[in-house]
Amino acid sequence: MTDMAARNNPAQAPDAQPSVSENPESAAVAVDGGNSTESAAVSNMASNSGATGGSGASSSTSSTSSTSGASGASGASASADPSAAPVQTLADSPSGDDRPSHPPYRVDDWRDDDIIDGYQRATVHLGPDPEGVDGQAIATFVRKNPDKLSFVERVRRKLRHRVFGKPLAIMYLHGWNDYFYRRHASEYWESLGIAFYAVDLRRYGRSYRAGETAGYIEDLHDYAAELDALRDQIVREMGDDVHILAIGHSEGGLIMSLWVNREQPHHVRALALNSPWLELQGNTMFRLITTPVLKGFLLAGGKTPLPLNDPGFYGRTIERDSGGEWDYPSSLAATGAQFQPRAGWMQAIFRGQAEVAAGLDIQVPVLVCTSDRSMLQGSWDEAMRECDVVLDVVAIRQAALKLGDLVTVARIRGGIHDLTMSRPEARRHYFGLVTSWGGQTAWRTFLPTPLVRSALGRL
Repeated sequence: MTDMAARNNPAQAPDAQPSVSENPESAAVAVDGGNSTESAAVSNMASNSGATGGSGASSSTSSTSSTSGASGASGASASADPSAAPVQTLADSPSGDDRPSHPPYRVDDWRDDDIIDGYQRATVHLGPDPEGVDGQAIATFVRKNPDKLSFVERVRRKLRHRVFGKPLAIMYLHGWNDYFYRRHASEYWESLGIAFYAVDLRRYGRSYRAGETAGYIEDLHDYAAELDALRDQIVREMGDDVHILAIGHSEGGLIMSLWVNREQPHHVRALALNSPWLELQGNTMFRLITTPVLKGFLLAGGKTPLPLNDPGFYGRTIERDSGGEWDYPSSLAATGAQFQPRAGWMQAIFRGQAEVAAGLDIQVPVLVCTSDRSMLQGSWDEAMRECDVVLDVVAIRQAALKLGDLVTVARIRGGIHDLTMSRPEARRHYFGLVTSWGGQTAWRTFLPTPLVRSALGRL
């Protein structure tokens, strides 16, 4: 495994370095999307347990296993017409195995998004789901309106297809108490001629409907339905030659890892994870110790609220009103979804993390990016504006070893939990690193350095 400190020219691949990172004492938890509890306060469920931190440094070894940048068999036939009528199809599974198929889904036509100006949303009807307000599950795809692409962006897309023979795309998945709102990320990729698609999972963001339990799920593998559907949508619109880089943030990184491992989705050439929630604070042992405590809450039902404390530190690092840089609307403000961690949902997280700990076999290259250190404590410190205050980055990097044979780990100095929302220098390092790595693995194409530098300068 390669451990890269993202300090060099962001338009080029950074040099490999040993992994040495801080792991402060773990105490309170923070949030994804800036508004709710995500992980470490599981420690609050275990009386006097105290989250353990692990060693203050970790070293990495080099993986020499070779894997193909392509994955899976070729999928359903693609249509180049993105305005085609709503389709109903069955998410595919590679032939010759017993991977589960998913219920038929139907995708509505694209319409204007009411959260991000110049963007579009499309509702995907996923089929029966007892947690849905009407017994049905829906998710929502988001993309930039093709009619709003600049002339240069359109030309770059066409050149990628006609000159290099392959269109490029990203499919993005958000984290807990989150949804897609990071316009600056989408605009960066679109400026390079790379089509950007995102999905709001069922009961998240645009997909949340009044009366539902926001974010609730009892099996993370159920999300394969919307991820398969989004992948299919990208192939239909971009063509069968499209090369997709899948990006997952936080809980979305865990979900994406499980999906790519089990489904081996066609057209997905590589997986990039932004502070993925691969393990609880501390280590696997802490998760095992807290499991009996969780089971106690489950006796009262899967939707039993968990007494997890959110000190609000992550929101403070992001929101402009509290010294951050961003004024994006929260999930609650934008969609009315009120998130509360619940026992059944946490059990689904535990099970997903247990799968990672047992070892996955992801067949495409994987990039795992984290901040260089965490600060998980009960009192505010201005240094938190350049740290991960949500997850334990040491635990993430250790768990990353279990994802597959070809895993690259990168430390972004001064990064926060969502690396795309870090201070300018750190976020430019992150985007530059993913761009360089993605060009070599997912897309296997040349991205001109002056073009990349110009795009990074606008972040």
